[in-house]
Amino acid sequence: MAYTNIKFPRVAYELYFDIEDDPTQEFVYMHGLYIKTATGEEYKHFTAVELTPEAEKQAWQEFWRYIRSLPEDDFAVYYYSHHEKTTYKRLQKLYPDVISEGELDAFFSHPNVIDLYAIVNKHTDWPVSSYSLKDLAQYLGFRWQDETPSGALSIQWFNEFIETGDKNILNRLLTYNQDDCKATLVLKEALEKLPF
Repeated sequence: MAYTNIKFPRVAYELYFDIEDDPTQEFVYMHGLYIKTATGEEYKHFTAVELTPEAEKQAWQEFWRYIRSLPEDDFAVYYYSHHEKTTYKRLQKLYPDVISEGELDAFFSHPNVIDLYAIVNKHTDWPVSSYSLKDLAQYLGFRWQDETPSGALSIQWFNEFIETGDKNILNRLLTYNQDDCKATLVLKEALEKLPF
């Protein structure tokens, strides 16, 4: 149930956004986007394939290159919880030549860049034990392709990929991230349909 009518922007590009990072190493290794347009859906990722500052910076730079290529004010970005925003503020301090503090602040304060957790927490009520993305998406019928999806395993898979170079491990990680992004889409579409 929603406490208010929830409306989202009508735009050409809807981006469902999720990062993968290892807080123990303060390393962001993947920026994932599930992109929905009038012509279809696709998944893009910007991934560090080495555990180095250069690789972390390159992946983040490629993410912003893509964002800047989109038509201004004709895209919306959906994410879940403040983690992405907090992490990006830290990355900006590390790599200020990728994006300025002002541009980053303007991005996250734009009305089309939306934290769905803030909407869920403030404007809705759900019959679930927690408001985690996994609990909500599973309640809505979404299933992750991996049998044991978790952020902790994502970190383990990344470290195993770095150690071995095994592309199968990387593919498992990409599938997990893509599903996190798709779960965000499922939640956003459910929020649009909630009665109030």
